[in-house]
Amino acid sequence: MVRKLILVILASLLLAFALASLCRFFFSDVTPYAPGEDELLSWRRQIAFLMTAAALISAEISGIFAIVLVARLLKRHSPPKTSSNG
Repeated sequence: MVRKLILVILASLLLAFALASLCRFFFSDVTPYAPGEDELLSWRRQIAFLMTAAALISAEISGIFAIVLVARLLKRHSPPKTSSNG
């Protein structure tokens, strides 16, 4: 289970990095909306937004699974509770 969590974390981090890099490289000239812009820039902005959103979601998934991994490892290494019957 720990190995699967680590693989999910690494895969989602790699996906986030790849999408963010592609978005920076291919859509560096996309600017915020301006009145009177042409249709070509409009669809490029939408694609850039979707890629950025996917990168952020992938990074968030990686963070969530990292928290789950740490909690699982801490639970595994915590000493067992003993009950005191007095």
